Amino acid sequence: MSKPAPAYLFVYGTLLTRARGELGADMRARLRQESFSLGEATISGRLFSLGTFPVMLAPATSSDTVHGEVLRLEDPERVFVWLDPYEGITPGHRREGEYERVRRSVRLASGEELIAWVYLYVADTTNAPPIPSGRWEG
Repeated sequence: MSKPAPAYLFVYGTLLTRARGELGADMRARLRQESFSLGEATISGRLFSLGTFPVMLAPATSSDTVHGEVLRLEDPERVFVWLDPYEGITPGHRREGEYERVRRSVRLASGEELIAWVYLYVADTTNAPPIPSGRWEG
């Protein structure tokens, strides 16, 4: 049986390779074992703070940009089996949780563009302050 084709994942918060906080440490370590970082990247979107972690929403304007990192997943099916539940996604039940996993265009630091999965926040952000820089420093 052949392995699935590699896929890409854009991360912007606790799953960033450079993240050092306790929150997400186990998932970050597991993801590090099952992926390869392609480095810094940007994506169209808006970042908000929920205190100990950021959330990303779809862009409101063409200039809305989120800074993060792109990971190459060698076996995306295996990764999403444990990563989707971590993000609160139930397979086959779109928008039942706080996140939705979608495919979006990302731009690597080299300028190369590719399509990557990203977790968009679909719950209420009324009381969440925006992160104008689009870069989470947690």
